[in-house]
Amino acid sequence: MQHATVSPSPAIRHALLAASIALGLIAAPSAALAKRTSDKPATTNAPTKKKGVNKVTYQRSSSEETTAERDRRMYRECKGMHNAGACRGYTRK
Repeated sequence: MQHATVSPSPAIRHALLAASIALGLIAAPSAALAKRTSDKPATTNAPTKKKGVNKVTYQRSSSEETTAERDRRMYRECKGMHNAGACRGYTRK
């Protein structure tokens, strides 16, 4: 005598899968957003010294084109093209 195993229909399986995913998504943000405690004591009375913003200046390479050269090249290459993407603003003078 064989026992017949009854499996739920595909619609029920899909509903169970959707419900488990929804529960997982609902539970996940609370764990991710929980504030972590640190072993360091909080020092609210001591003033903190903030670092100033350092301005980064880039040195141009000797082989790099200037902005004027780039503008001339873009006007030349984008002539007759659509006014979109890299050619935006370079189709007409």
